[in-house]
Amino acid sequence: MMRKHISRYALLVALLAMLWATETMAYTIGFGNLAGNNLDRFTSYYEENGYRVTPTGGDWFVAKIFGNEIPAIGAGPVYNSTPGESQITVTGGTFIFGGVDLTSNSALGTTYTIVGSLNGGEAFSPLTVVINNSINTFESKLFSNLGPVDNLTITGTRPQGVTSFNIDNIRVGKYSDPNPGPGSNPPPCRT
Repeated sequence: MMRKHISRYALLVALLAMLWATETMAYTIGFGNLAGNNLDRFTSYYEENGYRVTPTGGDWFVAKIFGNEIPAIGAGPVYNSTPGESQITVTGGTFIFGGVDLTSNSALGTTYTIVGSLNGGEAFSPLTVVINNSINTFESKLFSNLGPVDNLTITGTRPQGVTSFNIDNIRVGKYSDPNPGPGSNPPPCRT
């Protein structure tokens, strides 16, 4: 009886330690310190906790009245429903991508392509997400077991009728090489 009690206690301690470790390694880029006013152009970059989000294509703007917790970033042009494509890049050492919150505004059908690379090569097969379930509402897209990346691109493609889309809460996590090998330096980590 005592042995069974100790085994359960050890299991509980192990589970709590794993949960704590997972939570301390994860980080959400929520754009909490995003400068500018609503609809100001987002043309430079945004840094949060060692990660950098850079607009690399299309028209991006600051979203201060719409977000899955305000603020967020958006791509437009807001008052024009012609098709178009906008892209951001996330960098910050070697990290794990865990998910993102996405919208399609004014109409359904924004398609997102998410590509991760590591040292210039493909880290995982491109992910395609189409927002077809809701308009003007964020949908959380979560991923697991994608492997480490050092460059992540998220490209949104607006079909006819969509005036803009928003991105918020980019989930990233610390990466530690479990087998760095003798004499090698593990990749830099960010939390």
